[in-house]
Amino acid sequence: MKNVILKGSVVVFVLMLLFICMASVSAESNDTTVLTLSKSGITINYPSDWGYSDALSSYSIMAISKADSVDSFGIGQVNINIEKKPIEGEFATFVNNTYAPMQNNNNYDLVSSGSSMIDGNDALEYVYTSNENGVQKQHKAVWFEKGGQAYVLLYSAPIDKFESNLYVFDYILSDIQIT
Repeated sequence: MKNVILKGSVVVFVLMLLFICMASVSAESNDTTVLTLSKSGITINYPSDWGYSDALSSYSIMAISKADSVDSFGIGQVNINIEKKPIEGEFATFVNNTYAPMQNNNNYDLVSSGSSMIDGNDALEYVYTSNENGVQKQHKAVWFEKGGQAYVLLYSAPIDKFESNLYVFDYILSDIQIT
């Protein structure tokens, strides 16, 4: 009799655990689809909870933002901006000179820099923080050269939202198509 009760308890426990697991999986499923954006020889795929947004830079060729972070001016506080700039001189020097003014500006702090790859192209990567108008943000920029132009993919987010949204930037970097 004791074994029957024990077996019944185990079956009930396993069924409850299975029910809880199924409920949590269905709660995490949010029907996110992948969207595509293509411009100036760059094609990216991104999740549908992000959308096209405006960028402050005149060099921007496309920008996406997490939908729930877009302010009343159409600027996303959690965003990925892709820019294209004409290169003046050698590529690495041009990119490094972009960050040189930060060394003398207390509003910026360079966290790391190094080399990486993007769609088979050599790239330079910079991670830094900024404090502008009391808003602290973290940024990750990946630069590459194509056809005499410098391209940069720049991810920016408030420091408390940076890590939790970084996966989208990393996905775009791993999936980008450059033609």
